[in-house]
Amino acid sequence: MKITQREKKKAKFRISFIFLFAFASFAVCFVMYMKEDFEITDEMLDERSEAVVYIDPAGRKNNFVNPVPQSEKMNTDYYNDAVFIGSSALAGLSDYGYTDPENMLLSDSIRLDNFNTLILSENDEQSSISEAAARKNASKIYIMVGLHDLADIDSTELFDGLEAFIDDVSKQGSVKKIYLISLLPVPADTEGVVASNTDIDTYNSLLLKFADKMRVGYLDVSTEFKGNDGKLPSSAAELNGVRLKKEYYEKLSDYILTHVSE
Repeated sequence: MKITQREKKKAKFRISFIFLFAFASFAVCFVMYMKEDFEITDEMLDERSEAVVYIDPAGRKNNFVNPVPQSEKMNTDYYNDAVFIGSSALAGLSDYGYTDPENMLLSDSIRLDNFNTLILSENDEQSSISEAAARKNASKIYIMVGLHDLADIDSTELFDGLEAFIDDVSKQGSVKKIYLISLLPVPADTEGVVASNTDIDTYNSLLLKFADKMRVGYLDVSTEFKGNDGKLPSSAAELNGVRLKKEYYEKLSDYILTHVSE
């Protein structure tokens, strides 16, 4: 039987249709298979988020945990390019030889609300705290301040001065890490004179949140120094509970050297 040209075209059309139908069926089945076996889960999103390193506008990496966890102990050379800023509560670190006095920028006049405006006198030079820190070309800055600001603990502007300082000093090329040190507890016999441990705990909680906000380290020395009653042991303190005895400055230095963020 002779096949006409018209019937040949019909046969080709049927074969093409069958091929397209088979291909479409395969594509649908493949998509359904992929959707079933490779569905994005919450666990996958969590794993992805853990691998992300966030960088703030000032360029500080948020690749640490607060409070800063214990790490391998650094040797005392670690202090060579560190600067300690705050009240005389930190002075024992240099007084007892744990770090050089040149590494200290201390004044009982330093408060949170004047941190970025206070003018210091050092070696007959007048300068702001950030200018004085810049001259020391430090790569690490440690700050303990706030004991005299506890009366304003409910103020929403409590950390404005410190925030301005951190923003300013972070622009200095030498500065790699900034740490905020919690206030130490006070002994029971001076609690009413210096400050209450309840207010200190409240302040330290705010300081931790502020450190997270600014993406800087937070050292929880307060917990380390508390006795079973939540206060500083009387045997640890001198000078109305603000300064420590020598062996406790050694403990403070050891804590700093064993809590370094990556």
